Amino acid sequence: MFGSFSSGIVVLFMFVLGILLLRDYRRNHRVHAFWWAVSFWLAFLAAVMDFISYFTHGWNLWQYRLYLFAAATLVAYMGAGTVHLFSRRIGRIYVVVMSLIALAMLVTLAVTPVLHLATMPAGEKAQNFVPRSVDVFFALLSGIGAIAVFAGAVYSWIRTRRAFNVWIAVGVLLFSIGGAVGKAANIYEMFYLFQALGAMVLYYGIYSSNQRT
Repeated sequence: MFGSFSSGIVVLFMFVLGILLLRDYRRNHRVHAFWWAVSFWLAFLAAVMDFISYFTHGWNLWQYRLYLFAAATLVAYMGAGTVHLFSRRIGRIYVVVMSLIALAMLVTLAVTPVLHLATMPAGEKAQNFVPRSVDVFFALLSGIGAIAVFAGAVYSWIRTRRAFNVWIAVGVLLFSIGGAVGKAANIYEMFYLFQALGAMVLYYGIYSSNQRT
């Protein structure tokens, strides 16, 4: 019950923040704001699939595939927003590379059977059952994306000393380590806590950057 409640809170956070980021993009039409909005809507999609799994007591095949794809690509496109913040040319290259990896993951997901689907637990624990052929793409997208966001924010802070970069770096750290912390402590609900905290900190950093750029 607590897991479904925590997952529902994350759904609400992602929905509200996704709307706010989309509103910010419609006001200024800046490319980095667009990619950040995309990442939060992907986070919302992943959170919805996660939330539904608690009420269906597990996963169906396409629900699980959609969850994995959204969970992996949200961090990748979050990185696109940060890279565009300091270099549009590198940002365009980054988006092309990440999109090609995302497409490869999508195709692989569509043709790869998922074992133990009938007994797979609801929520975040389901990431322990990612097929190996898909896990490579998941690691690439989420790993490169997290590095891009964190390194890009640190690089921008070194260049500009603007505080919003620190908030972005801290937010992505919270976003990225939630699952690891929950698994280490065997308290998977901590994943949702870190997701909500990371989303709020990230949004504050992104909002502040939009006021300065």
